[in-house]
Amino acid sequence: MTFVLALQALQSGQLTTPGRRIALAAQAVLVFLPFPLTGHLWSAVPGLVAGTAPALLGTGAGWTVFGLTVTATSLLQTSAPASPLQALIATTATGLLVSGIASRPAAPPEPVGAALAQERLRVARDLHDLLGYSLSAIKLKSELAHRLVAEHPEKAQAHLSDVLDIAGNALADVRSLARSYRRLSLSETSHSAKTMLAAANIDVRVELDHDPLPEEIETVLATVLREAVTNVLRHSDAENCAITVRQTGDAVKLDVVNDGVTARPSSSDCNGVRNQAERVQAAGGVFVARHVGGDRFHVHAAIPIGT
Repeated sequence: MTFVLALQALQSGQLTTPGRRIALAAQAVLVFLPFPLTGHLWSAVPGLVAGTAPALLGTGAGWTVFGLTVTATSLLQTSAPASPLQALIATTATGLLVSGIASRPAAPPEPVGAALAQERLRVARDLHDLLGYSLSAIKLKSELAHRLVAEHPEKAQAHLSDVLDIAGNALADVRSLARSYRRLSLSETSHSAKTMLAAANIDVRVELDHDPLPEEIETVLATVLREAVTNVLRHSDAENCAITVRQTGDAVKLDVVNDGVTARPSSSDCNGVRNQAERVQAAGGVFVARHVGGDRFHVHAAIPIGT
């Protein structure tokens, strides 16, 4: 493990490209060495190899190595119940995180330092918004599949299929992030949110009443909805959740209200809430996240629609 981490540090240093490739190959050998010796792998560690490959080997070869590493890790963990699924999730999550770090450019001259800092904040915010929602969905679906696999294998298989779809969407999101822009559909996000909440035994009501929206506004509202649903799953014992999008006059308003809040689920200094407030305010809108009543939490975003 010490050598694996040391090689990871070397690849982030000043090695030449051939040197980094040699370090990656040595790291791959060490990562998979425990299997012939002990019959299992370190959890998530193969993600270091998977995540470094795209930045070092290029898009085609790199993502091919990423996929092969994730697949091999999962297949090699077939000796214990649920281990292949856990290996798949852990390796994919670690690999996506490492690939984001490994792909960042070298530090530019000082005059553009402020712009770089702002761009890093944007990338960090986008990674939080994209992967937070997807990984929450993967975790939920995986737990359901694990509980159902013995008595209801067909239902478990359906949840596992959803996990693969969500992981594929997460990968597409990361690629779109690399292109500095991604468009999200509010209707698709609402449907996905309803499916996730219903799978968690939460009674969901969704109401969409708006005209076609500018894609920038639709993306902001869809991102706010993703974060709100993620917080419902992570920070509450909700039994009911209402999602409403209404267009009134020259503004469109999103409201997400859930019950089951026994402890404070989020605050104005929480990364997710702060990210969404910044997005809505940048679009000229108003964002509020607060407790209402004894155990309910209300997320509200209102954005003006340009004429």
